[in-house]
Amino acid sequence: MRRGACREGGVVLAGTVLDGRYRLIEPIGAGGFGQVWKAHDPKVDRLVAVKVLTGDGSADSSRQAARFAREAAVAGGLSHPHIVTVHDFGSAMDDGRLHAYLVVELLRGRPLSVVLKDGRLPLPDAVRTAVCIADALGTAHGAGLTHRDIKPSNIIVRSNGQATVVDFGITKSSDERHDITTSGVLIGTPAYMAPECFNGTFDHRSDLYSLGCVLYEMLTGHQPFTGTSWHLINQHPNEQPAPLIKRRLSTPPALVNLVERLLAKNPDDRPADAFQVMLALREIDRRYFDEGLPNRGLDRYVRSAVSPRIAAFGAVTHILLADRAPCPACASEPGAGGAEGCESCQGTGEASAETTHRIRIPPGVKAGQRLRLKGLGWPGRNGGEAGDLFVVVRIEG
Repeated sequence: MRRGACREGGVVLAGTVLDGRYRLIEPIGAGGFGQVWKAHDPKVDRLVAVKVLTGDGSADSSRQAARFAREAAVAGGLSHPHIVTVHDFGSAMDDGRLHAYLVVELLRGRPLSVVLKDGRLPLPDAVRTAVCIADALGTAHGAGLTHRDIKPSNIIVRSNGQATVVDFGITKSSDERHDITTSGVLIGTPAYMAPECFNGTFDHRSDLYSLGCVLYEMLTGHQPFTGTSWHLINQHPNEQPAPLIKRRLSTPPALVNLVERLLAKNPDDRPADAFQVMLALREIDRRYFDEGLPNRGLDRYVRSAVSPRIAAFGAVTHILLADRAPCPACASEPGAGGAEGCESCQGTGEASAETTHRIRIPPGVKAGQRLRLKGLGWPGRNGGEAGDLFVVVRIEG
């Protein structure tokens, strides 16, 4: 850190240069860890966001520094348009104080928590924001990561209407080397925590419950449960929130049903994974909120496991897609029904159709990365173009 930078009480101020590189311009956020700054990186001449932790050498500040390192390792290993991009992580000593910092992309937008201060969102906006969150969680979960703190302040609504998930500092990994869980410590935000989290157990379905809480709030303008932490610890496992349909009568039944499933007390009663939630939300958006105009088809997502060697050096491989198509013997369109006794479709009117596609795995592909095959998704409606096929990479071993 540059000597002579302005500071008070150990908090860095405007003009500070971290490690001779990142010049802090103005604060744009704050939390228990310290501050978030708009900063300039002259090495690549770009504006970035820098989360700065000011430590005092205590055990708590050491844990916060470990959390910063954790966020850099976790989010830095993910590649996704709805997950914040991590550029750098470091620390510097100055006047006996540790200043750990995390450099991420500077997002143009507002935290969802700020947006919600103006009231509930329009139904299409709530659904489309939830699509972005579910999409991001699907990639994180596919890489073996559970976020554990999905809440409005960790979701940035960008100027183009898309949403980005931030703050992976308390993420739970399937790799025990990266698990910073401390026995007896409540990790997360009680207003958005799944019931099982209060007992110290959680998995990817706990994130889906938190998404349900956020979606409920976007739709109604109210959190499912309110009160002190002690109230919330009792409410989440034992009480039901006010019926969503009573708080917003215009909510489509399919959306009400999905929120109820996300908020199920038993994780087994929730949707199986985040991609399933994303596709359900996109179908709700298509069914209830389009205007009968040409619509682009839904994107399709499939998972593909690759070996560490292919992930490192790349290769051309093939993927097999299985679909249902009109039975060539007796039906002209899906769902039309078929002829009784038809040997091809047993009277359903549909037959299995398999297609094989070549896909190039680029060198250095990361777990959870999405490889796009344009136009191979579901067909569009009313003459709209087909969606894209995204192959979500999983690295074996």
